[in-house]
Amino acid sequence: MKKVLFVANITGHINSFHLTYMRWFQEQGYQVHVAANGETPKNFCDKFYDVKLERSPYAIIKNYKAYCELKKIINAEKYNIVHCHTPMGGVLGRLCSIRSRKSNNTKVLYTVHGAHFYKGAPLKNWILYYNMERFLSRYTDAIITINQEDYNNFNNSQFKNKDLYRIPGIGVDTSRFFVASDDEKSKLRKKYGYRPESYLIIYTAEFIRRKNHRFLIEAMVDLVQKCPDIRLLLAGHGKLFEEMKALAQELKVNDNIDFLGYRSDVPQLVALSGVGISASTEEGFGLNLAEEMSAGLPIVCSNVRGHAEMIRPGENGFRFDVGDMIGYVQSIIHLENPQLRKKLGESAYRDSVKFSISRSLEAMEKIYIKYTNA
Repeated sequence: MKKVLFVANITGHINSFHLTYMRWFQEQGYQVHVAANGETPKNFCDKFYDVKLERSPYAIIKNYKAYCELKKIINAEKYNIVHCHTPMGGVLGRLCSIRSRKSNNTKVLYTVHGAHFYKGAPLKNWILYYNMERFLSRYTDAIITINQEDYNNFNNSQFKNKDLYRIPGIGVDTSRFFVASDDEKSKLRKKYGYRPESYLIIYTAEFIRRKNHRFLIEAMVDLVQKCPDIRLLLAGHGKLFEEMKALAQELKVNDNIDFLGYRSDVPQLVALSGVGISASTEEGFGLNLAEEMSAGLPIVCSNVRGHAEMIRPGENGFRFDVGDMIGYVQSIIHLENPQLRKKLGESAYRDSVKFSISRSLEAMEKIYIKYTNA
């Protein structure tokens, strides 16, 4: 029986991004295994290993234990392919596959979901992560990137991987999202308790530092003055959730911000909104932006890699430099115009096709076939 192993830090990452690819392997007759920290994946997993990988590279003792466990699994199972994801999943997965590459001809793939070394990254990131990836590349058959900047950074002679690819993002399940007609949007707003004429902007993201919720909340002080009917919808949870709620109260903008927490009805929340936003300080690929674009929303986002390849200023949205409060506020006010929102939203919807899961699977299928036949 042919076998493939997917490695990631947490099961949530597998559930969010890789079930479609796992299903593809099952359809090709592979047994699909997953090694991650958490519970068994939702679907398409024949065997699950709860390996306690830690996200931080400085959790040395815990990650060493995870390394020993994962190495034992890989050596015993004799996988045909090991596909690594997330930074520490990529590190441990490749280190643990060194012996199996030699003895079993295991092919090792690594998808970079956003390298920690990038233009504007702290020097320590380049010292640690760049050199770590350069070292691990010799134990990697293929590195797969999802944005041009990462592709360019890996595309030099210091990296010893056999192949390097770039695919159009990690794939969005566009079937979950829909473009709401004016009537549908009005009904959804009534159902959720929003006025039809309110200007709703939405951000779906985990409450962590790099998602930069603080910037958006601080910007509401100015936005509420310029547009009293504006409401910021924040869907997601995380360690900074309560801190950001307290900030909104401190700045007296809490009446214009809805802290929605974790939601299973994100497609409906996106459909009733007017603009999709992101203030992230670093992003490999703007998954939430792609989802909002597939619902026909124009985008206002920070000008970081990943985002920059998705949003064409003045055509399907606007971009602002990280920390540029004036630029962000001007873009949001500009899109208060319903006609402009509609025009840019239609363009965003057309552009969203290139980020669909079908396009990403088509690209990954060609890569997988090369290594399943090797």
